[in-house]
Amino acid sequence: MPNIHDNPTRTEWVNKIAGLKTLAQGHAFLKDFRAKYVSVFKTDFSLELDWLWIELKIEEKVAVLKQAEFNDHQLLNVCTCGTDAQKVANESLAAMAACEDMYEAERIHINFRLACKPPVMPVNFFLDTDRQLGTKLMELRNTDYYALPLEELRKVRGVRVVTLQ
Repeated sequence: MPNIHDNPTRTEWVNKIAGLKTLAQGHAFLKDFRAKYVSVFKTDFSLELDWLWIELKIEEKVAVLKQAEFNDHQLLNVCTCGTDAQKVANESLAAMAACEDMYEAERIHINFRLACKPPVMPVNFFLDTDRQLGTKLMELRNTDYYALPLEELRKVRGVRVVTLQ
């Protein structure tokens, strides 16, 4: 009996993921995948139905590679790229602290999540940093975020409306 999750796209990606043999390869693969297929800034929409499942499978592989290559101290304190997690967190928090524009704050927060979402950054650093970034973002947005008319909000955010005929 076929599995409900089986389809040619997923099979292709499972084969690519199986080829990852080192943490460095896994980190680069996950980073590129997220940039291309996952974010609001994505450049490719071809995986619209499968991207979340594929990202999960890549994250699983990176987590396994991380566990195999890192010692206990590294698992709790180092990102998969080899950078100290506290340093990465501090850089993101400093950028957000210096930010006074809600749209730039959104970009900082989104880019942090794309670059650092576990298994890239240890959860103990990621969750607290994400909370602090989100708090500052909400403070910048405050209650008037939706006060702009829709057309003006689209203009400010650089939205291009696409209509299908």
